[in-house]
Amino acid sequence: MAELRRDPILRRWVIMAPERPGDLGPARIPSADPAPAGPCPFCPGSEHLNPVEIARRDGPGGWSVRVTPDRQPLLRIEGEPGARGVGMFDRMNAVGAHELVTDTPDHVAGWADFTPIEMQRLLSVYRERARDLARDPRFRHVLVLKNRGTPRSRYRHAHSHVLATPFVPRRLEDEQSGARAYFARKERCVFCDLLAEVEGRGNLLVAQEGDFVAFTPFASAYPFEVWVMPRTHLAQYGEQADDDLYALAALLVDVLARIRRVCDDPAYSIALHTGALDGSDADVFHWHIEIVPQLGHERGMEWATGILSNPVPPETAAAALRDEV
Repeated sequence: MAELRRDPILRRWVIMAPERPGDLGPARIPSADPAPAGPCPFCPGSEHLNPVEIARRDGPGGWSVRVTPDRQPLLRIEGEPGARGVGMFDRMNAVGAHELVTDTPDHVAGWADFTPIEMQRLLSVYRERARDLARDPRFRHVLVLKNRGTPRSRYRHAHSHVLATPFVPRRLEDEQSGARAYFARKERCVFCDLLAEVEGRGNLLVAQEGDFVAFTPFASAYPFEVWVMPRTHLAQYGEQADDDLYALAALLVDVLARIRRVCDDPAYSIALHTGALDGSDADVFHWHIEIVPQLGHERGMEWATGILSNPVPPETAAAALRDEV
């Protein structure tokens, strides 16, 4: 059974997931056209492989986006967090949500291949899942994560994840803390000021569409890192208006097509960061999307959330090391 454990020094929660041994071992980037090991679980006609449907959007000829429970979830919807102390340590049950999103029925299409309408449907599904999960009092944060072609992506078919956690992930907590500190000094949103600076300078701007701006952060941690953000101050992505989603969709497709051309079609990770579900950071936080091409940096959920997933509990590791002669 998975469990959440809090590191008392780094102040981060770690998922102990011994039931996911497949996450252990050398990472290998899948080939451009890997040999199929059976039917693709995301393709139309394979719905029986993921039969429990949480949500869907229909398009021409059938479903366009489909949401199902992840078959090997890091967090499970059943139960209560059950936060407790064990000596100096803090533990919780690995309660949360881990939903698998089939982004498209097309087996080979990537986000850069989507039409704005197709991307709009996907973005609307993310928004509805964020709204639905926000109603659960056990959860404090919702995150959208997308990996394409990264070492831990098990399937080529475009898919993504929606996760809800009973705590604010450390990466998001750091963003919130920085935003609160800035607001306390200047009584302004740091993200709003950042956008004004980006648009004023111009040399960090990548593209814009409607109310949305794509730019490279001034202190980018990764090559060709791009952020996408609305000009209108809004902490919760779940509150984004219908009328704005098409512009956001068009901008995302445009940016990813640019990255594909400039960086020779790289693997990438995308995270949608939104505010705390209790609304406590409504004045200081600003939802945004972070895009990081994988150009020699192996990242994924760890990069997006600060949550590390460990398939070997420390007790098991210690016993194995002790027994090694």
